Amino acid sequence: MRKTLWVILIVLVVVVIGILGYTYLLPKFNKENRQIDTWISANSLNKYGDLKNTAYSNGKPCDTALACYDYIKKMHPDKPWEK
Repeated sequence: MRKTLWVILIVLVVVVIGILGYTYLLPKFNKENRQIDTWISANSLNKYGDLKNTAYSNGKPCDTALACYDYIKKMHPDKPWEK
């Protein structure tokens, strides 16, 4: 019985690590997303690609790194990070 519980616990931990890696770490390895990060740093923007003092009506426009990159791409269709 204990062995089964340990196996279930290990599987759950692996699944959680996989989900966290997919939503927070994997987007950082995409070439365009790295360009976005460089563009944000070079232009002193906030992590959403907007001016640092930008206020958002719902608190923040996105929760995960993957959603934030999608938000930035949607808000900047001209792709200034490629220029």
